[in-house]
Amino acid sequence: MIDPIIGDEHVGFKDLRSNSTADLPEDVVVIYDIQRPWNACPMSEEGNCRNIWEKVWRSWVWVDSHGGRDLAEWFVKVDADTYLFPENFKRYVRAKQLSPDEHHYFGHRLDHRIDNAAPIIAGAAVFFSRSTLMESAKIYRKFSNEYSGEGLRRKRYEVCRDAHTDQEEVITAVCLKEHLNIYAEAALDDLGRELISVGEIEDVLLWNRTEQGEWWYWVNKPVRHPQTGGEIHHCCSDLPIAFHGYKQAFWLYKLEVEFYIRMDELPDEVTKNWNDHLWRNDEITNQYFERVRIAMNAASTRIR
Repeated sequence: MIDPIIGDEHVGFKDLRSNSTADLPEDVVVIYDIQRPWNACPMSEEGNCRNIWEKVWRSWVWVDSHGGRDLAEWFVKVDADTYLFPENFKRYVRAKQLSPDEHHYFGHRLDHRIDNAAPIIAGAAVFFSRSTLMESAKIYRKFSNEYSGEGLRRKRYEVCRDAHTDQEEVITAVCLKEHLNIYAEAALDDLGRELISVGEIEDVLLWNRTEQGEWWYWVNKPVRHPQTGGEIHHCCSDLPIAFHGYKQAFWLYKLEVEFYIRMDELPDEVTKNWNDHLWRNDEITNQYFERVRIAMNAASTRIR
């Protein structure tokens, strides 16, 4: 899903609402009715040009209007800098016996804002059952005409409505809680380890609650597994669903080679400086990657 205005200040902007000649991939959908295209945001006045919430809710309305329930059983809002493991997601919902026709809203749950909103799912990768998505689209349609020029400013993200804000995680959680009594579910493996990394995986592997203390990432997260008594919410599962934080496409290619393809399948321009780019904390990171490869191979064998 993309804004109706594409390009940048260097190559120039193209408004797809009046000029549809852009050569876009077949799987790209233009959300033509966005009222706040990112390029028009007065950054000097707002300090916030990331009008993500409008893009998110209008995208879900689009999905609902174009056969939503028949398109898929599960839907994911995934950031452009997130690396996704689709088959590990499928393994997770099968193992948990989650039904797409029941309400589910899950991912990496964060609880640091529950005093003024609700538990949220970090925007890196947010999963919805089709039941949840279709019901939430009904809510969003009710405020599809509320845009009034500048819209609402920041600090108003505790209300379920259209708003000029990048706080889409918070408003999503508020809307689902207030209207559908749906709460964010933490995606953890059976040992209580996180399935989704909200930062670059080589850094998150070093995050330690005991050693580093309680900062926002850990606030209000349970410390002990209710069944095993062991510490939970540490990084990371051997069957991860997503790694977040890779702004440069090169690192996404690196991850692809780690888990799925051979390097000789990549374009030469990608691999020419390959050895100049190494994972931080390389020993711990490479040990973890090896565990992931072994676990994924074993899981694939069990399915066969």
